[in-house]
Amino acid sequence: MDSRKFMAGMILIIPFFYIYGLSVISLAMGIGESFITPSALFLSLVINLVVMAGSSMLCIHILYGGGLANIARRLYFKKDGALHSVAMGIFTAVSFLFLIGILAYALQSMGYGTENEMAEEIVENVNIPLLFVVPFLSALSEEIFFRAFLQMRMAKLYGQPLAIFVSSILFGVAHVMYGNPMQIFIPFLMGIMLGYLMMKNENVLAPFSAHFAFNFIQIAVFIFYT
Repeated sequence: MDSRKFMAGMILIIPFFYIYGLSVISLAMGIGESFITPSALFLSLVINLVVMAGSSMLCIHILYGGGLANIARRLYFKKDGALHSVAMGIFTAVSFLFLIGILAYALQSMGYGTENEMAEEIVENVNIPLLFVVPFLSALSEEIFFRAFLQMRMAKLYGQPLAIFVSSILFGVAHVMYGNPMQIFIPFLMGIMLGYLMMKNENVLAPFSAHFAFNFIQIAVFIFYT
């Protein structure tokens, strides 16, 4: 095996253990909403960015070399068509929110609870600065790792459909710590949407904008209208 690929594979163990291993551990130990504070929330998002985005960037550097400009290019940060990608991402996010709202209403009508205590506790600890910081950092770290890195690298080997499906499953399971099946299923569906945006635009700004808008709108509605 190429030594560079081996080194990159070893580095990928870090984000996978961080995302899935710690989620399972925290779920098993019952570490939940009581530990959520604004400062803890911000710190966790910074750590997410370092682990997920940092690992992706380091892997790209090991595999291909070059500086930040080359890493950004290989992670599909593109100026060309940026406005179109952002606009498409925001429009898609709003449409997806509308569909999820209908799904949640239908499930509640059938007696299925869609509430999630941890998600609500997180939002309750979001102040005005964090209203922008939380969706920005979460979208940036997750879209670099799941879409720009994992999906696009798998797509080169197995094609986009399978790459979108697998990365969406990984994205959904990454939310297992919320302890609610809907908090896995909805991110899975969202992953399909974000993966399609990534495939269609080949610009990480598209899924990033959709992810940011999706989280920002939900948090803003909760803060100002509940």
